[in-house]
Amino acid sequence: MRKKHPLRHAVLATVSTVSGIVLLLALKPTTDPSSAEAGTPTSAITSDADASPSPSASPLSPSPSASPSKAPEKKSTPSSSRTSASPSHPVSAAPAKTSSAPSAPKTTSAAPTTRSVTGATAQTKYGPVQVRITLTGSRITGATAVQYPDEAARSKDISSTAIPKLNQETLEAQSADIDTVSGATYTSAGYKQSLQSALDRAGV
Repeated sequence: MRKKHPLRHAVLATVSTVSGIVLLLALKPTTDPSSAEAGTPTSAITSDADASPSPSASPLSPSPSASPSKAPEKKSTPSSSRTSASPSHPVSAAPAKTSSAPSAPKTTSAAPTTRSVTGATAQTKYGPVQVRITLTGSRITGATAVQYPDEAARSKDISSTAIPKLNQETLEAQSADIDTVSGATYTSAGYKQSLQSALDRAGV
């Protein structure tokens, strides 16, 4: 082998490189080989590993700032304590009594009574005339002649025509102020006289 052969230089360079690595591993046993091959500086790893914990970071040494500071207690004033301690009683308004006045009793009006009143007998030229009326309350609801001239045939005929007319007029007039029936003047006069007597007796 010649002295200046290129292969010789390569072998020498390789041997010197391996020797350097072995020397580094012998001097720095704590160095991670993977980090050394990756080119990580060993000085940083050594400084981190050899660094001793600082006394200030020791958890056993009490820190002045960690000492509990006693804050002055806030005294409560008696007025506020009495105000809060006093129970609040809600004042409820008394229920208003709504008493309705008793309604007045319904007055049922009594049904009007029906009565019959007979007037006095009126004497006429052709015979007596007497009228009877029926009243419901103060209203005339019926009128009839209980006596009228009927002895003679002529008087009987006149009375059979005049008396029904006088009865009807009494109901319409509600009084003794009725018209005289033509052809029965004496009978009409006696009828009105007896009718007025019956109304007087009834108090109408």
